[in-house]
Amino acid sequence: MKLAQPLLVFLLAVRAIPAADRSLTDFFPAGTKVVFGINVRKVAESPLAQAGLTQAKAQVQAQAAAADWLRIASLAGFDPLRDIDEVLVATNGEGQNPPSLIVVTGRFDVARLAQGAKRYLDVPLLGGDKPTDGVVALLNASTALAGDRPTVLATLDHLGNGAQIDPALAQRIAAARGRYDIWGLGDRPEGFVAPTPEASGLESIDRFQFGVSVSHGLELGAELHARSPKDAEQIGAMLGMVQAMIKAKQPTSASAKLDVHAEDGTFQLTMTIPEEELLKAVR
Repeated sequence: MKLAQPLLVFLLAVRAIPAADRSLTDFFPAGTKVVFGINVRKVAESPLAQAGLTQAKAQVQAQAAAADWLRIASLAGFDPLRDIDEVLVATNGEGQNPPSLIVVTGRFDVARLAQGAKRYLDVPLLGGDKPTDGVVALLNASTALAGDRPTVLATLDHLGNGAQIDPALAQRIAAARGRYDIWGLGDRPEGFVAPTPEASGLESIDRFQFGVSVSHGLELGAELHARSPKDAEQIGAMLGMVQAMIKAKQPTSASAKLDVHAEDGTFQLTMTIPEEELLKAVR
């Protein structure tokens, strides 16, 4: 998707206007199989992010070029960690470049950005007119949609008609959003192709979900389901090696824990690292 230019314009238009609370899954296209999300607000306010930003600022101060860029960004009034609340990405996952819809909530200066913008169903659109162009639709002061032009326009056509996705998928999404700061879930779509040779192992999985919380230390939860008994053996062996490597690197850490449970081709992983240990590693 050619989203770079419209997304840049969109991000530079972020301003302080209260965000609305709505069911974001109602925007997702029919046929959605895979969804990812990040609660930017929670991640940015976490102790881990604050410690990381402190370290980053210390490094930036020693780099004049980076400092100049930061001054330019400050003059533009753009701060993604402050002005964006949540980002969700929904796709059917089919093919090497599947159509995707990005839903962003935050604080957007629609009045400023809408000046001179083309409209579709009275919604301001940023981006090109070709089917292959990426566009951004500013629904209101708190919600924007981004994606390839056909997907975004189809979403606007459907507004007000209710949810298009499977209710069971909507429930899984709600549970993940409520528990984790960064998460993803989905079923392996028909025609799925691994994006790179290194990611070919993904073809062994037909269902997955994962989540990461960083508000109080690090909490990771994941569940993978293998397509076949042979795939289950390979996944089990891989996870066993990962578990052994982590334990070998932290032989004296009794507080950091990684557990793997396997049953009938389903693998459940949980990992926790206390906040003190995590911050110590960052510092």
